[in-house]
Amino acid sequence: MSALFLLQLSSLAPIQDTPQQALITKAVQQCITSQCDKLVMLIRFEQPISNIDAEWQHFQALLCSLYVTQLQASYAMEKPLFDFTVVFDSWAGYDVGLRPELKMIFATTQDLNQVEKWNTERQKRDMQALQVVTLPGFTDQPTPISTQDVAEKHDVLDRVAVGGTFDHLHAGHKILLTMTALLANKSVVVGVTDDVMLQSKKFHEQIESIDDRINNVRAFLETIRHGLDFDIVPITDPFGPTITDPSIQALVCSKETEKGGDAVNTERSKRDYPPLELRLIDVISSDNVSIGDQDMVNLKISSTWIRQYIAKNSQ
Repeated sequence: MSALFLLQLSSLAPIQDTPQQALITKAVQQCITSQCDKLVMLIRFEQPISNIDAEWQHFQALLCSLYVTQLQASYAMEKPLFDFTVVFDSWAGYDVGLRPELKMIFATTQDLNQVEKWNTERQKRDMQALQVVTLPGFTDQPTPISTQDVAEKHDVLDRVAVGGTFDHLHAGHKILLTMTALLANKSVVVGVTDDVMLQSKKFHEQIESIDDRINNVRAFLETIRHGLDFDIVPITDPFGPTITDPSIQALVCSKETEKGGDAVNTERSKRDYPPLELRLIDVISSDNVSIGDQDMVNLKISSTWIRQYIAKNSQ
């Protein structure tokens, strides 16, 4: 069973030690208690954000704090593999409250009017009305974001690339894919490491097939954003389409793959392709070290840890 959680935010400030953090924890706990296996959290901002690139650091820090809060709550409930996805309403491109698989919604008292509108529309479409779980409201104090240390970036990046193994899609993957999808104006290229490159991985027998990993990436991207073209392809070398597709304009990297981005641009220069803009996700580590200030092993979001967990629990 899938559930929706609607949360209003006044700024891009991380949600640690705020009423919103307590609400997320409550929603995750009640969702798990209600036997829901998936929670989609829909974020709405009180003020529009005009340029994702200019707010790059703030945005990824917020996204990290949202996923860390969920992970801590899920682990406390002994559900480390709980399926949780953050969707930003401004970029979704569709009415998330009308997703047909949703059965339940968590909302604060101030959002009940929106819930009523969704249920009215769902009934018009012969869809099941959402079961409503009301959470306590709160008064959110706007926190202005200082942009003094943010470089003004206004490039229109139509086609943006990202790469990875994306095995057992977890919060680190979701942050990487979300930032890529928010940055792109028209299309996203995802290179997914093919099975032939993964033979030395720990707990190799638990690695999802290339087809499953591609399908999971596509399903996630189509959940968080409509209106983009998603080109998701297997890759058998470190470069993939980034050195064969001159139309790609930017590459999103984690801390450990930043040097790989430089190598991509070296290869592109040999082919007289324009260099890629590199955008760094520095709140996560592709080497399974940390997410924000939290150890990824403790948060149970390493693909290796997940494969080990599945192997242990399937015996």
